[in-house]
Amino acid sequence: MNAYLHISEFRDKDGIGNDIKGLREVLNSSGIKTEIVCQNDLSDGSIRTLQTEELHNESDLSSNSMHILEYGGSGYPIDFFLSFPGRKFVRYQNITPPKFFKPFVSTDIFRSFELDYKKSILELHKLKRFTERFLPSSRYSASNLEDLNIVNSSVIPIVRKYGWKGEKRNRKNGHTLGYVGRLVPSKKIEDILFLSYFLKKIEPKYRILLIGNVPSIFENYFTNLKQMARELGIGGNIQFRMGVQDSELPRFWEEMDAYISMSEHEGFGIPLVEALSYDIPVFAYACTAVPETLKDAGYLFRKKDLKSLEKLAEWIHFILESQSSTHPVDGPHASSKRREVCMDYDSMPYGRVLKQIFTFKEAAAS
Repeated sequence: MNAYLHISEFRDKDGIGNDIKGLREVLNSSGIKTEIVCQNDLSDGSIRTLQTEELHNESDLSSNSMHILEYGGSGYPIDFFLSFPGRKFVRYQNITPPKFFKPFVSTDIFRSFELDYKKSILELHKLKRFTERFLPSSRYSASNLEDLNIVNSSVIPIVRKYGWKGEKRNRKNGHTLGYVGRLVPSKKIEDILFLSYFLKKIEPKYRILLIGNVPSIFENYFTNLKQMARELGIGGNIQFRMGVQDSELPRFWEEMDAYISMSEHEGFGIPLVEALSYDIPVFAYACTAVPETLKDAGYLFRKKDLKSLEKLAEWIHFILESQSSTHPVDGPHASSKRREVCMDYDSMPYGRVLKQIFTFKEAAAS
């Protein structure tokens, strides 16, 4: 049995790229030879990939082959994916609604986002007719599929090992909050800036590390963020770190006293778990897949108006300041819970679960 992981652009550093690598490793270790098929390979080249046109020349293709499409919106040629012999599965990573982008792009670009979103819905309906099983990365994403009357799904979190670095961590007892990920409108970085404004009023030493990248289409959004920081008088408290390499990330994680997420759309949320693995308190807006990803190991809030953000700043300051006391608010119990969640993800039997899903039909037929 051979498996082919289909994706439009393979980036080995982002969330979907991490999932692709994890799936490939798990399937290969389970005895299922697995190849990555993509239109554009934007990875570091350490993993061999097949270009889409090369797949036609594969001698191992048969009705026993498995084809798994990593789907987070339109882009990959669906008819191409469906044309090959073998069983079809869709790894569903959710689709960001275009409403988040409207204030920061031109009318024409926003219309293209809307058209892509509608196309994605149509493609999911088409895939439903030919797909044996959908594999969403969260219950939230599964509920989105159910809204489209797609119920043949099994939830499997992002396939990744996090490890526990908490025992090596020296608490800074300082005033540094961090965010890791793309700086795009759906992540609501502007709300982090408002929070920083209120934190600075409490203690001028507070700083925010914003670590990630800005897609070129959202340069206007990034410009607005920098202007907003200046107008709020927090320019010196905000540090943008763009294009950080994976090898550099541990240093930034170590600098953080807390992690903050204001995102309003998450299909899973790898940085949330990564922060837990460094034993960092996580403060996150409770929406979409965020609560289920954190599994009660984070501090959730449900309002983000200015008055609520001011209260949140006071709450964060109180928790961080208590770390130097004999009875810290975020003490051993909170640390133990973070470790437990990381171990839950690291110990998930991905290989057994996937093998059961992929071999069920064969076993039933025998």
